[in-house]
Amino acid sequence: MVNQSDSQKIVERCYLNILCRKPDEAGLKHYTKLLEGNEIDETGLIEQFKNSNEYKLSHPTDLDPKQITAQERMRTDWNARVIDDVKFAIRSVSSQSEKEFWDSGVIDCEAILGVNTTRNDLIIQGNDPKNMNILEIGCGIGRLIIPMSKIFGEVIGVDVSDEMVKLAKEKTSNITNCKIFQNSGSDISFLKDNYIDFCYSFIVFQHIPDKIIVENYIREVSRVLKPQGIFRFQVRGNTENKPTELTTWDGVSFSSKEIHNYAKENNFKILEEGDASEYFWVTFQLKE
Repeated sequence: MVNQSDSQKIVERCYLNILCRKPDEAGLKHYTKLLEGNEIDETGLIEQFKNSNEYKLSHPTDLDPKQITAQERMRTDWNARVIDDVKFAIRSVSSQSEKEFWDSGVIDCEAILGVNTTRNDLIIQGNDPKNMNILEIGCGIGRLIIPMSKIFGEVIGVDVSDEMVKLAKEKTSNITNCKIFQNSGSDISFLKDNYIDFCYSFIVFQHIPDKIIVENYIREVSRVLKPQGIFRFQVRGNTENKPTELTTWDGVSFSSKEIHNYAKENNFKILEEGDASEYFWVTFQLKE
């Protein structure tokens, strides 16, 4: 029988080597007890970890990240997640019905726009929404862009995953003011300068494994936005309790200082900034 001290060390080692994080208290107790009782050995523990949803979400393919670009890794990994369980990959909620999934898009759409708040006034700026062009970075299969299409004149969505884009085009085939494009995963070069009134990105940048990609998106949005246009997006902040390995699920994090530097470098002023918790919102406005 393995003693408790040795068992804990094995569990801690497996968490760090496989899941790239420290064990949570419940997990440490559970797996230590299994090892102590000889119900599992280290090989079996490693196998359990590699078969866990946590590991599979971070490693949906066996591609070596050192052998491919970050963009290709993003495309391939997200295609795999789509095939496995597209609704969970997008929303991370187990056992959700089709109706719950699409209804959540309406709720999140209203939250992004700040309906009935001053944020909505900042986004609309006295315009008729039907005359506004908007862009979603990381549109997935259209969960948000479909309700957005009922508000705005032209809605454009981009996504790195061709599987996502395929499904999004099917879902929006009868929506004449909605356009979906696959992009490289780091640019929106097909859009002309000063064309977009409002751009947003929700639960997307936190999955990106390279800061340069996020930086390039911010630069590109500065180019395509009209003067005084709004860019509202979400990034990862504090990752103290998250895996240390950068994947296409657990991506890069940013400090408040970095966000302020990106705003300054790309002619934005910051209208709103979250508290730098794990997921926090930022609202930029392009200067004249």
